Amino acid sequence: MKGTLNRTAWGRQDVALGLIVAAALLALACGGGGGVAETRAGYIAQIQSFAVQGPAADEAMAADEPSADAEADVEGEGEGDMPAEPALVNVMLDILVHNEGSGTLEGITVDLTIADPDGMEKERRLLWIETAGLIKGSQSQVVHELGDVAYTEGDGFHVEVRHPIPMEERGDYREFDAEE
Repeated sequence: MKGTLNRTAWGRQDVALGLIVAAALLALACGGGGGVAETRAGYIAQIQSFAVQGPAADEAMAADEPSADAEADVEGEGEGDMPAEPALVNVMLDILVHNEGSGTLEGITVDLTIADPDGMEKERRLLWIETAGLIKGSQSQVVHELGDVAYTEGDGFHVEVRHPIPMEERGDYREFDAEE
C-alpha cells in the first residue's frame, strides 16, 4: 500500500483549483465588477454653450400665415388669450467631454436635461457622443445638433455622465451593448 496514491485527495485539489481558475476568469470577464460601468465613471461632460436655430424658412412662413382653424378660434369664444405653443427649433450644443479615468470607450451616452427658466425639467433625452481615442487626462469638444426642441426664451440645457446606471436601464445606454 505504500505505492498507492490517495485519488480522493487529488480529486478534491483539482476541483478546488478549477473553482479558483473559474472565479479568476469570471472576474476578468466582468472587469473585476466594473467593466463599462467603471470606465464610464471616469468621464465628465459639460455644456459650454448652445445656439438656437430658428425654424426652417417654409415653417416660418407657415407660422406667419394664420390657418383657417386659427381664424375660427379668434372669431370664437375669445380663447386667443392662451399662449401659443413654442415652435420646434434645432439647438446646437457645444459639449466638452473629459476622460479622467484609466479606461477608454468608443463612446458614451450622456443624459441631457432641458429645463425651463425656473429650473423645472421640461424634457430628458439621451445623447451618444463618440469618445474613441480619448485617453486619461484628455478632453474633446463636440458639437451636437439637437432637433425638434420646443424652446422658449430662458430655457437651459445640462448634460451629465450619470452613474451608476441601474441594470434595468442599461439597454438604453449604447456602450453597455459590448458587455452582453
